[in-house]
Amino acid sequence: MYYYHLYGLEVESELEIPELRSIGARSSDASIRFGEIEEELSGAIKPVRWLQHAGNECLMTVQGVGRFLIRDGREIVIDRRVDRSRDRGQGAPISDVRLYVLGSAFGALLHQRGELPLHVSAVDSGSGVWAFTGPSGAGKSTMAAWFHRNMGWPIISDDVSVIRPADPSPKLYPGPRKLKLWSDAIDHLGCRNNDLRRDLSNTEKYQLFLDESDCPQASPLKALIVLERTEQAPVLERLTGLEAFRVCRRSVYRPLFETCFRKRSDFIREIVDLANRIEVYRFRRNWSLDAMSEHFDVIDAVVGRKRLSEVS
Repeated sequence: MYYYHLYGLEVESELEIPELRSIGARSSDASIRFGEIEEELSGAIKPVRWLQHAGNECLMTVQGVGRFLIRDGREIVIDRRVDRSRDRGQGAPISDVRLYVLGSAFGALLHQRGELPLHVSAVDSGSGVWAFTGPSGAGKSTMAAWFHRNMGWPIISDDVSVIRPADPSPKLYPGPRKLKLWSDAIDHLGCRNNDLRRDLSNTEKYQLFLDESDCPQASPLKALIVLERTEQAPVLERLTGLEAFRVCRRSVYRPLFETCFRKRSDFIREIVDLANRIEVYRFRRNWSLDAMSEHFDVIDAVVGRKRLSEVS
């Protein structure tokens, strides 16, 4: 067995996961194991083709990879058989299996536990944690990597982080110590010589592994910035009310799982509470990598003022 720390949880796993920080053997909050999984859950609801759920468990079927059974917010079972004619262990590359375990499978587990997984990349600016959100391809990871590499801002987390609604104030619990970057961003940032591993085996997206010696714990979330595209000059604007709520709502990772395991009224209340307790911004910018320095100037104009006001 392997033991890891992830999203503020202690995890016991039959699957070796080099993306995670190892810890000593101890009692666990969640477990990952291999096992045989039936193709259907009894009495299941099927909101989409690849997902079915019943009670507090769900079954994901990923074509070409395998099946993942997530139960009670405590267990992930992996069946790598792509079809019944193949033995366990003869399916997709194990790196692809790990990608779905750390992503969608853990997303389902976190929703089952009543927590809020967010699809963000986050850095510590010195005035608190600033997290970037937005649709796939908006540049969340690239922004975080640029600030880390050029300004020395520590990366708190990338891709998925977790908010626990029960905490007295919003804290971000980090995920795996890696960045997901496309090949052109890696070249632009000068990261080609770093510890890189292909994300999915059939894409040009890579995982850049971060230094384990600087492994952050849960950190107070200061602000959430949604990234949008424009061909005009970059602009950062503060959002409040319904607009801030919508940004927080859209930043939730795998919101489909929320509809499977959460009361809608509880979920909406938690999103409203988050939007009221952090600063929310919209950052419109040209998506050119060459404009990153200009982007930083716009954001730092706000971040710098926050630092000065807190010192004074």
